[in-house]
Amino acid sequence: MIKTTLRHLYDNRYLLARYATAGLASAVLDFSVLFILTDFGGFHYLISASIAFALAATLNYWINRHWTFKSSGQRRKQLPVFFIIAVLGLILNNNIIYMSVEQLGWHYLLGKVLAAAIVLFWNFFGNKYLTFRIK
Repeated sequence: MIKTTLRHLYDNRYLLARYATAGLASAVLDFSVLFILTDFGGFHYLISASIAFALAATLNYWINRHWTFKSSGQRRKQLPVFFIIAVLGLILNNNIIYMSVEQLGWHYLLGKVLAAAIVLFWNFFGNKYLTFRIK
């Protein structure tokens, strides 16, 4: 199973690199909004994380639709699937941040780094095989 997974990652390396580049742009927005809302806006870190994630997911959809996957599928069909994947990613994201802060005593931004690394793969494969395959 691990060999198959590694082969699959290797076969998708260029697409994954584009996805990661698009993800970097989204991550900059995500982390910036999270930090600004939490440290300067006084919001609870999980509320900030939810708002930031939603904004970043919207940017990520646009970049991935037009550049990474070059999808010509119908938005009205793709968007609901994309946002279901994003909501599940948000739940995973916030749970990882929460556990990192409340259970491990980490700073919320360190928990966000861990969450972002894990959610990246969830979102990549969910969008590759579901969202951007819809015509």
